[in-house]
Amino acid sequence: MRYKYTGWKVEAAVWKMEGAIISLTEGAVRGLLCKLGGLLAQESWPVQRLHGEVQYIKDELESMTAFLRSLAESSDGHDDQVRVWVKQVREIAYDAEDCIDDYVRGRQPFDRDGGAVMASLRRFVRLLATLGSGGGGRRHRRMAAQLQELKTRARDAGERRSRYGVLPPKTALGRASSHASSSGVSGRLDPRLHALFTEEAQLVGIDGPRDELVGWLMEDDARLRVLAVVGFGGLGKTTLARMVCENPRVKSADFQCSPLLIVSQTLNVRALFLHMLRELIQRPRLAAGDDTMDDSLHGAESWETALLANKLKLYLQDKRYIVILDDIWTSSAWENIRCVFPNNEKGSRIIVTTRNEDVANTCCCHSQDRIYKIQCLSEIASRELFFKRIFGLVDGLPNNELEEVSNVILKKCGGLPLAIVSIGSLLASKPNRTKQEWQKVSDNLGSELEINPTLEGTKLVLSLSYNDLPYHLKACFLYLSIFPQNYVIKRGPLVRMWIAEGFVTAKHGLSMEEVAERYFDEFVARSMVHPVKIDWSGKVRSCRVHDIMVEVIMSKSLEENFASYFCENGTTLDSHDKIRRLSFQSSSHLVQRTSASVAHVRTFRMSPSMEEIPFFFAHLRLLRVLDMQGSSCLSNKDLDCICNFFQLKYLSLRNTSISKLPRFIGHLNYLETLDIRETLIKKLPSSAKSLVRLKHLLVGHKTHLTRTGSVKSFRRSSGLEMTPGVLMNMASLQSVCHIEIKKDPSVFQEISLLRNLKKLNVLFHGVEVNWKPCLESLRNLPGSVRSLSIQIFDGDGSISSEEMLSSVESPPLLVTSFGLTGKLERLPLWAASLRNVSTFTLRNNGLHADAIDVLGDLPSLLCLKLYHKSYADDCLIFPQGKFLKVKLLVIDNLENIDKVCFKDGSVPCLERLTLSFLQEPKHGISGLENLLKLKEIEFFGNIITAVVTKVVSSVKTYVNRPRVIGDKGNIVTEYS
Repeated sequence: MRYKYTGWKVEAAVWKMEGAIISLTEGAVRGLLCKLGGLLAQESWPVQRLHGEVQYIKDELESMTAFLRSLAESSDGHDDQVRVWVKQVREIAYDAEDCIDDYVRGRQPFDRDGGAVMASLRRFVRLLATLGSGGGGRRHRRMAAQLQELKTRARDAGERRSRYGVLPPKTALGRASSHASSSGVSGRLDPRLHALFTEEAQLVGIDGPRDELVGWLMEDDARLRVLAVVGFGGLGKTTLARMVCENPRVKSADFQCSPLLIVSQTLNVRALFLHMLRELIQRPRLAAGDDTMDDSLHGAESWETALLANKLKLYLQDKRYIVILDDIWTSSAWENIRCVFPNNEKGSRIIVTTRNEDVANTCCCHSQDRIYKIQCLSEIASRELFFKRIFGLVDGLPNNELEEVSNVILKKCGGLPLAIVSIGSLLASKPNRTKQEWQKVSDNLGSELEINPTLEGTKLVLSLSYNDLPYHLKACFLYLSIFPQNYVIKRGPLVRMWIAEGFVTAKHGLSMEEVAERYFDEFVARSMVHPVKIDWSGKVRSCRVHDIMVEVIMSKSLEENFASYFCENGTTLDSHDKIRRLSFQSSSHLVQRTSASVAHVRTFRMSPSMEEIPFFFAHLRLLRVLDMQGSSCLSNKDLDCICNFFQLKYLSLRNTSISKLPRFIGHLNYLETLDIRETLIKKLPSSAKSLVRLKHLLVGHKTHLTRTGSVKSFRRSSGLEMTPGVLMNMASLQSVCHIEIKKDPSVFQEISLLRNLKKLNVLFHGVEVNWKPCLESLRNLPGSVRSLSIQIFDGDGSISSEEMLSSVESPPLLVTSFGLTGKLERLPLWAASLRNVSTFTLRNNGLHADAIDVLGDLPSLLCLKLYHKSYADDCLIFPQGKFLKVKLLVIDNLENIDKVCFKDGSVPCLERLTLSFLQEPKHGISGLENLLKLKEIEFFGNIITAVVTKVVSSVKTYVNRPRVIGDKGNIVTEYS
């Protein structure tokens, strides 16, 4: 195996990083330009001078945006002057947007008919007219001064660009090259080269994956096969690929060509092809002592790309080859390279390493190909590698006092070999290997990444993924730094926060929510976040960011003044910049004073462990996002000030002790998300009817299992009781969860008028409601509704849940996700007509075997969830020929169950079976061997060891060998 670094040095990575900083600024400026354009177009301006000043700011920033785009796309290096100038432009954009937002708001906090914005703009224009005529008071004069200051700053920034040599890319080319040469940047090798020369004896945890892949490569198959090794940066993809090719079984095979080629982000196809030709043709001659040029390569430096590609393909046509293409970043790069590798039926192999799952899928498009997702090291392997690097030991510590701090450091490394080796090297270099010295490194890992040369390689490797992001994704990824390390980030709230911050723009045919969801999926595909919860369809519902990556993006955020933090290690808020986003991640008492300006904070997130509300909370008047989820110190009185946060779009009070929202919550004209789930709030204030832009109203409690000692009980769902007339004005609502209807059915009639509604979870209380209007409204639900959950709690009335639902004449046939809670005994007749439903959830129904037959015939059903008391019989049998498309089945705490049986030919596509029992079924679980596509059996909640043991024992003999895992309190144990 030959290794050749193809000449792309670390300066490319450095320039990519600078491009990332520039494009982040471009995103901020573009957001402001949209707002300025809208402002100028609203109404004629009576005072041309002030109109001209705003127009000047807009024009100047547009020119800056074009220049920023040129800088971001340039491959030339950028010096400190460029970075400083770019930062100044971003601050101008932020301040200009704050100025506009501050003065566009009207004197009246809300407008019942939704015309608040137009009214505010008219007031703004009148205010400018007053300014022009010389009156208006202090507030008016302040605004005039701010406009003049912004104009001056914009003009000065343009002049400063020329004065200090911030030149266009073409002009800067010669200087950049000279600077790179003189500064020694070009002499710094890519830290990824370490993977090419690491001795196998230094590696840990690689034997199993290596042997598995060697076995796959050496299978008797004459077809060209592609293996894609995919995973997070620093996991050891290159090392694994190299170890596979260096294995004696592979080396002794009859592969005639075996080059390793580093593709990298800055792919030059022609240069790569030229290098490949030299590696394949010239190097064997050099190895034989012949340094003369091969005749076939004469004039190769002048050949066009197409000719080089043709020469390569002809050379490989009659040979068996194995090639490593290391570090492919895009699908287009693969398509450009793939054409030179012929499928010559000689058993050739290509190994690709990439961080991007989409790229891996493109590379492995044939049935004979394979994608291998490389995993983090186990806890045991991590300790072995860590101590081997520091002490040369495999087992234990020579100094027991280092045990606790070692565990903390290893937890931060998160099984990432690159981080373990780098931090281990740093600790090994310390003259005093004491607990205090190691604790200092652990507490200040972020600053160590910045200044310590030993960790420079780790930072650069992890930064490559961030630097490769397009500008519209960079701010979204930096935003993840507001969450503490090891925090589980949920998809839905994150998407809504991005939108509230203005990071997302609707595209043709897609809503902002759909665009933001694609952003999230992009981070998953690029292996930049680690999935935590994945639903039945493969959609990632929650994720984590690796602790070391959190340190990297926190460092970038601080450098760019994107966000500020108050952490356990004593980080303060003192700053010479205005704070734009603020995250409190400390559990200690707050410092009561700070010299930093918090008046411009756009996002504020507070740790649940905080013991008091910060003193400046009432001054966060420009907030867009307020996340107080889980804050135990939050009181009703603390919320009075939020009615003045006129720009607020996202408000989460979830899982707090709040029992009442402020009286004037309706003043929040721009509010889009109100999340008050798991609080004590029972009703909304009357002013809530003015929340005309609200898209997501998330309230109430879900049904869940509680335990007191050995006693188990289920707390039923509860919701928010709506006052008639409130929902009528909320025409933008897309999600409404959990709304209670007790006395007045007109609330449900209002819901049926919400034409944008997509998700609805409604609770009925049978004792008090006149059902007929509700049933009619169910028929009139908008066609946009795709997720519907109906929960019925019977009282002492004359009508039961079953009677009510059976009398529905026209059910919602377009829903794809449907849930029913309430005593039924049998499904309503119309349930069989729900042909579009892919997810069916049942709870507290008391159904019998006939219901299983009905559900089994639903043609689109992919996911069936049978929760507590949904099924009353003691035998749950899945018959032959039923549930033909179901991929996920949940059986959860069915009280009477004694037997679960899967008949031959039932649930043929089942991939995941999730189980929880209150007690061990007497007759067990049978027929699992009939589930030929089953990949995973998960036990959760009350895990009964005897049941797990029997299942583990039986699946060992199955052809598909599904893995068996237990999930208890987010602690996952693999049993097989």
